[in-house]
Amino acid sequence: MFFKKQTLSAVKDDDNFCYSPVTYPHKCALAMKKVLVLVLKLLALIALASINLGEIDLSPLYAHLKAKYRPTATYYTSVISGLAVFLILLDFVQVTVIWFYRRRARLHGDDNFTVGIRHVYSIILVVGLSVGLLSLFQIHIRDVLTSISIIFAGLAILTKDYVSNMINGMILTFSGQISIGDNIRIGQHRGKIIDITLQNIHLINDDDDVIYIPNNTAMNTDIVNYTRRPIKRISLDFEVDFKYLNTIEELEQHLMAALHPFRDQIQPDSAYLRVAEVNRMGVTCKFQYILRSPNKDIERVIRRTVVRRLVQLISAREKHVDKISDLPNSSEPG
Repeated sequence: MFFKKQTLSAVKDDDNFCYSPVTYPHKCALAMKKVLVLVLKLLALIALASINLGEIDLSPLYAHLKAKYRPTATYYTSVISGLAVFLILLDFVQVTVIWFYRRRARLHGDDNFTVGIRHVYSIILVVGLSVGLLSLFQIHIRDVLTSISIIFAGLAILTKDYVSNMINGMILTFSGQISIGDNIRIGQHRGKIIDITLQNIHLINDDDDVIYIPNNTAMNTDIVNYTRRPIKRISLDFEVDFKYLNTIEELEQHLMAALHPFRDQIQPDSAYLRVAEVNRMGVTCKFQYILRSPNKDIERVIRRTVVRRLVQLISAREKHVDKISDLPNSSEPG
């Protein structure tokens, strides 16, 4: 009975409802803080909208001003309140859309949709602030566009790559082909996606290096998504020279023995050694296996163990080969 209550409490807390302040005090405090900020924003929105619509009379505040300055003060008050209403409404729309989406998808973090919504929010925010600042200085946007159209054409040419990066970032975000958390390969880089911005895709590889790949490069390069394949097969590619190789079966047995300590994490009969290519220099092999459940840490440990075992085998075989004397030349007299 206690376990069921604990589980219910955890679910409610994840949904930002504070039902268990004793068990989850930090989550409850965070939820209360969000509610307080939301209420303050709502009150500010109502007050600013009332000022902008003239429901709240601020003329007594201008009584001490000279008559010629009162229209200017009224204009600035209207513009600033209208800009503030726009910003708060935009923030409400962003928060509401993301909140409903997370509730419906039972999502507790970020995915492509939430990142894409934030990108759209940022673009609209920049455009709205630009128009608001122009209005604050009593500059009409139409006059600006018509009077400096040549400058805008030059800016469009200069910022072509930047705009193209932004558009490709939006396409990658909403296309669903790749998502945050996917393990992908773009060109020579392989890693896990930790973020998708309007300019770059952020990957973290096995060495914990963060790689920034421009969105234009990603759109023009083949992308391999290892997460989307139905079977999460782990593959280790390597090449062995013929002189260090006795038989494929013997090599496979040694690699299987390296996996023995991890037999509980690997599906039974899923590991095998496959010959991918044979050339005059040696053999290219793929040692593959399937984990019971995806785990990046376990995968890294297994890969390290198998690689070290492979190096040990090749090193031992190299010492054995070095001890063998060269065969006599057939042209030399016996």
